[in-house]
Amino acid sequence: MHGLGDNLHQRSVLRELGKTREIWLETSWPCVYWDMPAIRCLPRGEQGLRTQLKNQAREAESFTRERPPTGAPVLRVHYPPREVKERGSVLRAMSHMCGVPPGDFRLPVKAEWLSKADELLKELKPDRPLMFFRPLVNRKEWTGGLTRNPDEGNYAELYEMIRRRFFVVSVADLVKDVEWTVGPEAKADAVFHRGELDIETLFGLAKRSALLFGAPGFITVMGQAIGTPTVTVFGGYEDKSSFSSGAAFTKWLPIEPIRPCPCWTHHHNCRKRVDMPKAVHALRDFLKGIGCE
Repeated sequence: MHGLGDNLHQRSVLRELGKTREIWLETSWPCVYWDMPAIRCLPRGEQGLRTQLKNQAREAESFTRERPPTGAPVLRVHYPPREVKERGSVLRAMSHMCGVPPGDFRLPVKAEWLSKADELLKELKPDRPLMFFRPLVNRKEWTGGLTRNPDEGNYAELYEMIRRRFFVVSVADLVKDVEWTVGPEAKADAVFHRGELDIETLFGLAKRSALLFGAPGFITVMGQAIGTPTVTVFGGYEDKSSFSSGAAFTKWLPIEPIRPCPCWTHHHNCRKRVDMPKAVHALRDFLKGIGCE
């Protein structure tokens, strides 16, 4: 797996496999396994996703120069849509495909990562609780983005409803005609949309935040993994069950369409409209529950 959220989920699988096996892991994110020193990380190679390859180059010294033993069995970690539907979540499907029980993928945030975030916050001088925000994006690398994204108007309305209560830091890694924002412009107090913040700073910043707010993707799994309250606004492609295995790890508010559509297809005309009065009420209660009313 090379998506950041998938790598976080994968921590559970590797923890189980590591009880009986030596693990050589092909990954783009060695830092995600900083507390699992027995794992030997291998780079993916020159073919791969843009942001992942950037991080792989940045973390070049974290990869082992050794090679796996000749003839070692190879296990592919993945989660076919049919398995997600049958098992009830991404983690359960991923675990089943690897022959292990689903478990704990929580990630302790390294002190050095918090220090990186604190240095950034000294410059930003936030005057309200922090919100780690992901704008809606689409990208050429993955054709399911527009299907997965929530209704753009609903997303913008829910965000605007709470934005002024927080000091908002908006993060993305945009490149013209490769990855771009969609929908109404989301105003933020600090904008880092060119991949300026490395992954360690992002984890530290997310841990320092009072709230993570985004569409389905790595931000949901990140919030669950590090224990920061998270709001996820769903569109199509999947429903809240995808992330249900980590729901117990932190306070999480999934906001789904009136008719959730776990079609798991990239080009489906999913009905994304949200019951806004219900969503607004749920969001207000959620903020009250985390002390940010």
